[in-house]
Amino acid sequence: MIHTVFSVDGSHYQRWQADLLAYSHQRVGQSGSLTRLWSGDGRPSAFSGTTFRAAPYSPHPVSGDDYAPYNKPSALIAWLRAAPPVDDTVLLVDPDCVFVAPLTIEASRGNPIAQPLSYMLPDATVVARHCRRPSLVRGVGIPIVIHRDDLSALAGLWLEKTESIRDDPQSRELVGWVAEMWGYAFAAAELGLRHEMRALARFTTENCADLPLIHYCYASTDADGTWTWDKRSYRPWQRVDDPPPSTPSAAAPLVAMVNEYAATRAYRTVRAPRARRRPRGC
Repeated sequence: MIHTVFSVDGSHYQRWQADLLAYSHQRVGQSGSLTRLWSGDGRPSAFSGTTFRAAPYSPHPVSGDDYAPYNKPSALIAWLRAAPPVDDTVLLVDPDCVFVAPLTIEASRGNPIAQPLSYMLPDATVVARHCRRPSLVRGVGIPIVIHRDDLSALAGLWLEKTESIRDDPQSRELVGWVAEMWGYAFAAAELGLRHEMRALARFTTENCADLPLIHYCYASTDADGTWTWDKRSYRPWQRVDDPPPSTPSAAAPLVAMVNEYAATRAYRTVRAPRARRRPRGC
C-alpha cells in the first residue's frame, strides 16, 4: 500500500486543487490512504481524505520570512511525529497533481524514487555553501516515492536546509522560489539517499499522457493560442471547454477530470436538501 500525502495552506486556491486531487485518487482506485497536511488558520474545510492540521510556518516564526513552501517540511515533521503512516511507502505530491491511473511503485528503505526536472541543475555556489556531500546532490522534483523511515530521517534536515538557503541572501537570489526543493536535495545527499530518477508524472505542456499523474503547474495552450487552461485563472467549478487537437495531449485527461468532478459538484448542489425552517420559539 502507498500513503499519498500533500501540503496546503488555508487558501481557497489550494482547497479546490486538494478536492480535485482527492477525487482523482478515488476515481482511479489508487491504493492506500490520502492525507492533506493543512497549515492554515481557522477551521479546515471538509475533505474526503484525512486532514492533519499543522501550525503554519510561513511567515517564519523567527525570521518572519514569508515563504509558503516552508509549510511542507514543517507539516511533514509534525505529521510523522504525531500520526505516522502505517504503510511503508509514502508518495509525496503537490496539490496541483491529479491521478489518471494508479501508481503502483513502492520504495524500499534507502532507495527513493523521484521525478527528474530539467531546471533543477545544481548551482556550484549554493551547493558548496549548504551541502557537506556535494557529489551526491541531484535535483529532484515531485512526485517523490520514499520509504517512511527515510522520510522521517530527512524531514527535519529538509527544513533546516531550506531555512539556511533562505537566510543566505546570495543563495536565496540564485535559487529563488525552489529553495525548499534544494533543501530536500541537500538533506537527501547528506543522508546518503540516492534517488532513482524516473518519470512519474506528465506536465500539461507535454504531448503525452502515459504516466499515473499529471502535474498542472504550467498552463496548457493550443497551437494558435486561442485555448488556454491555467490553474491560476480557473474558477472552480466551471466547466472547461474541451482542448483543441493541437493542444498538448496531457491536457485532455486533466480537463476531463476537472469537468467530471465539476459535474458531481453541480449535481450535489442541485440535490442538496433545503434546510428546514426552525419553528418559532426554538
